[in-house]
Amino acid sequence: MAVAGFSLFLLGIIFIIVAPINKRKNQRCSAQTDGILIKRIEREDSDGSLPDMYVYSYYVDGIEYQHKSTVINKQVIKIGDHCTIWYNPKKPKQAQAFHYDSNKVYKIILLIGIAMVVMGLVLLVLGVAAH
Repeated sequence: MAVAGFSLFLLGIIFIIVAPINKRKNQRCSAQTDGILIKRIEREDSDGSLPDMYVYSYYVDGIEYQHKSTVINKQVIKIGDHCTIWYNPKKPKQAQAFHYDSNKVYKIILLIGIAMVVMGLVLLVLGVAAH
């Protein structure tokens, strides 16, 4: 029980750290441009758990950029399909293939992280008390 508690606790901490980082990136990447899915890189490790990597090409002020992501844009089905890419107008190299219009997603991730930390601590205490 202590191992499960510790695992939940650590995963919750990761959620708590990741939510605000992704929220800030989502806010910074406020400009849109047309992008093209140019490549899909299939990645596998020993247990097949690594997600595929998608490479998007997009232009800002006549300069071509590429963005790699494990997220496939909802607008694309195959290589060569066009989609919207959101980028940081101050640093166009910073981009993402998705964009949330609401902060609800980040609040939910944060709440899940807090719940996992609490449940992890409870399981840790129960696991230690059982020994």
